[in-house]
Amino acid sequence: MSRTISSPAAGALLRPAAYTLMAASLAAAIILKAGVVQAQFAWTALGVSLAACLALARAPRANRATVILTLLLGWILLQLVPLPPSLVALFSPYRYHALQAARAALGQDARVWMPLSVAPAATLEGLSFVVPAMAAFLAAGRMARWWAGRMWLLAAPVLVLAWLEAVLGLVQFFFMRMAGPDVASVTGTYVNRDHFAGLLEMAFPLAVMGALSTRDPLARIPAALRTSAMLAVAACLLMGIILSLSRMGVVSTLAAAAGVLVALSFSLPRRRRWFWLVPIAAPLLILVSLSTRELVLRFADLTATQEISKDERVQIWTDTLHVIAAYRWTGCGLGAYERGMYQFKTVAPTNTVDYAHNDYLQMAAELGIPGTLLLAALALWVLGHTLRVVIFMRGSPNWHLACGLLGAFLAIAVHSLADFNLYVPANALAFAWLAGLSNGLAPGPFRRTG
Repeated sequence: MSRTISSPAAGALLRPAAYTLMAASLAAAIILKAGVVQAQFAWTALGVSLAACLALARAPRANRATVILTLLLGWILLQLVPLPPSLVALFSPYRYHALQAARAALGQDARVWMPLSVAPAATLEGLSFVVPAMAAFLAAGRMARWWAGRMWLLAAPVLVLAWLEAVLGLVQFFFMRMAGPDVASVTGTYVNRDHFAGLLEMAFPLAVMGALSTRDPLARIPAALRTSAMLAVAACLLMGIILSLSRMGVVSTLAAAAGVLVALSFSLPRRRRWFWLVPIAAPLLILVSLSTRELVLRFADLTATQEISKDERVQIWTDTLHVIAAYRWTGCGLGAYERGMYQFKTVAPTNTVDYAHNDYLQMAAELGIPGTLLLAALALWVLGHTLRVVIFMRGSPNWHLACGLLGAFLAIAVHSLADFNLYVPANALAFAWLAGLSNGLAPGPFRRTG
């Protein structure tokens, strides 16, 4: 006689399997050069997809975020679908005239249907990075509903992996210092120091709030050990950011700390506010007192960087605005920024400009107004869920985690003003994972507490 696994037993097996596979996939993405090599990231994408399938196998009806993501995915796929030239001419005149001019020069048939994306192959490749992030977001939201009372367990993969990266950065710094007085920036397993700092800055507020979440840390030894461990992790993360020599990493970390500080100062009883300021102020004092000579020089010379100068960055932003204007309704296509930039590029004529060094401008250029509005709606949904707990539900079990997530979102939001962290697969996965946790911060009906 065949035996079947009961529904509770199946859930008991699926849940840890989905969590473990998702954490392992995120670790693989970070270790393998942040996932920037497509052949390597393919395995990560497969792991994330399988984990999402396990997590969403018994999911209830879709929520608002799922609907938004579905519409966004549909919009990106629409950019790949060949459309009648008359329809393309109506919604994307610039795309229509540019392609028809190229066809006329090559003697091709002008009546052949055309996609909205100026580089369909690049858009298809972009989907291979975006879809796993969407899957991670949905899977994290589902897991947050499973373990609403153990939400810190879900934040642990990002926190632990960022801490390991920071430790590796410290080891790199030690060996570089042993080799000579001139020390370059540390990058961990990343290719770029700014993206290395991007991961650490998202984890830093979580570590600080993890320390503050312990009740009565001075009364019980286990609680005191946990608080001490989390503060040590926060210090490692902060030192990793400092040694990365990433100016935006430092600025973003300060913005995250300020956001968490504001949340604490307005939410806690006035007589206890001074106590909670200590774990926030201590890292900032470390930042000021332990900044390296190289980091000070980086801030002293704002016009020169290893990668791109400030003036060139501003020129790129200006050129990107022209791309946005030309493809305002349809976008030039996900991942097709470089091709869409060709006819508007005035900066660094001998160099390739494949990123706008501003996530918001690049997303607007690639996805147009409809895609940008969908992304804005998703961001407001995530931020609204987080702020709801931070502002109105003080004392709830997940309040400290909500403050940490708010700090993480502030950090990456500020950094994205002058970099492309969200186009780095590992950081996009980590961000999507943390954003998905907002779905489980306040289960049940809204209720103001505190």
